[in-house]
Amino acid sequence: MTWLDDTLIVVAVIAFAVLISGPVRRNRNWLATVTPLASIIGSGFLVSVPLLASAIGIWAIPAVIGLTLLAFLIGGAIRYNIRYGEPEFESVEAGHPLKSFETMSHLVLIGAYFISVAYYLVLLAAFGLKLLGWADPLLGKVVATVIISSICLLGATKGLRGVERAEVFTVSANLAAIAALLAGLVIFGTALPQGYSWTAAAMPHHFDWNSLRFLMGLLIIVQGFETTRFMGDLYDGETRIKAMTRAQIVSSIVYVIFFLLMIPLFPFFTSTADVAGFIGVIGRVTPWLPFIVTAGAIASQFSASVADSIGASELVSDTTHKHITPRHAYVVIGAVAVSVIWATDVVSIVSLASRAFALFYALQCIVAVLVARSRGDNGNAVWFTLLAVLTFAIAVLGIPAGA
Repeated sequence: MTWLDDTLIVVAVIAFAVLISGPVRRNRNWLATVTPLASIIGSGFLVSVPLLASAIGIWAIPAVIGLTLLAFLIGGAIRYNIRYGEPEFESVEAGHPLKSFETMSHLVLIGAYFISVAYYLVLLAAFGLKLLGWADPLLGKVVATVIISSICLLGATKGLRGVERAEVFTVSANLAAIAALLAGLVIFGTALPQGYSWTAAAMPHHFDWNSLRFLMGLLIIVQGFETTRFMGDLYDGETRIKAMTRAQIVSSIVYVIFFLLMIPLFPFFTSTADVAGFIGVIGRVTPWLPFIVTAGAIASQFSASVADSIGASELVSDTTHKHITPRHAYVVIGAVAVSVIWATDVVSIVSLASRAFALFYALQCIVAVLVARSRGDNGNAVWFTLLAVLTFAIAVLGIPAGA
């Protein structure tokens, strides 16, 4: 092991120890923030670089800035709904447009959760197999199917709350791995070895209409902030609004710094179909780094899949007025997720998940329009209308890499 390996391990251990320490775990503001923060970063942190760098090269930097900015603007509509919409949702009668669009958004979110469960576990399988040197898509589907089946079987028979309690450790492991990754990239970038350059990624890349549609299909990499919208049983509205804002600002800064530090490695991402390509390329920094990053990624993807399975099961139960119990809902979740895995490939799942969440965001923007109009807030009503049109366009036009 080199001094760089030692440094990364020390950074990861210290970061993990701090994150699971009593004072941090008891901090209410941190607990409210860490759920959306971990969801955003876990959604596509490691997937984003190989997809963007291989497809559009140095344009990946403005692209990730644009995606994080768009996510923050969409988050503004959901924050508006938390502050002004939630008090109205319970008081309006059935059939009222506000009630209808809010309910429709929940139905779409259920479908998005179904797809995201498949997305997370396909990525988990891809990262794990890549580290072992087994780049077999069929084997990845088999592994993801076994994990999904196990999760849903456990959920249907015993529930997943016990598994969910491990979230504090899995989230902390992922954030600690990211801290080590960023530290390693900083050290690597300050003294680049021969064959690496900060300017090599500046070679011309074609950017056209399909490139823009490809970016639309990557909205999933900044998804996750909406989780605070459904944490009302744990935190009041103002706490959730501040938590979402903090999570989006911090994750945006981390994303941009990460992409900037990765520039010398951009030329080594050559395939838009290899979502786990990051594991191979990051080994150029130090051979130990892929193991640290993969451990954090696997923990994060598993935790996110469990959280989305629970969220989907409870949404199904609530939306059907308890006619379907959360445990029975796991059967549907498993069936749909497995169907998605075998009907698509991993790159297509990324785009499909993005479009599903974009449709949810579009409906939430329409809810924000209705809330703004009821308050006489015409300026925000116009703004949220524009956001609704944009997110609906993403849902319709987004395409997978290489399409």
